[in-house]
Amino acid sequence: MTPLGHLALALIIGRTLKYNTTALRLCLLATFLPDIIDKPLFAIGVSITGHTIGHSVLTFSVISILLISISRLRFLIPILPGYGSHIIADLIVAYPKFLTNYFWPILPQRPTPDDPVIQYWIDYATSITGIIEFIPVIIALWIIIVDRYTPLADTKTEPSDTNS
Repeated sequence: MTPLGHLALALIIGRTLKYNTTALRLCLLATFLPDIIDKPLFAIGVSITGHTIGHSVLTFSVISILLISISRLRFLIPILPGYGSHIIADLIVAYPKFLTNYFWPILPQRPTPDDPVIQYWIDYATSITGIIEFIPVIIALWIIIVDRYTPLADTKTEPSDTNS
């Protein structure tokens, strides 16, 4: 999935969960966390794919347990829906054939994409999965334009309050 698709999903989640400004920002930023972790590791040759540590269901599970278990970290719980939606969206929409990468280190890594990168993105954009990605983008635009949803403009929220 593209960054725009991930961002749209996080916005929909934040709206659905009625997150205040601080919680929504955490959710939106966390939607990029798997790529922020994995893409540099791939770029410097630490892994053979851009979908390992950050995209691992196991890493997400450990982070979830820590945030829920440690009271000082609970204010960060809104990162979980953003982070989790990134992994789920990639699994469902973009990379079902690369399932093994999401269970790293238990299952072996498989290089992604199989084709040259530019050809991969052209094929993706013109495929049914690429077209399906536009659905959350359209919904997010609807929420912003028609519902006039502008929570990021509201800076008068309590940082410890994750729900409005």
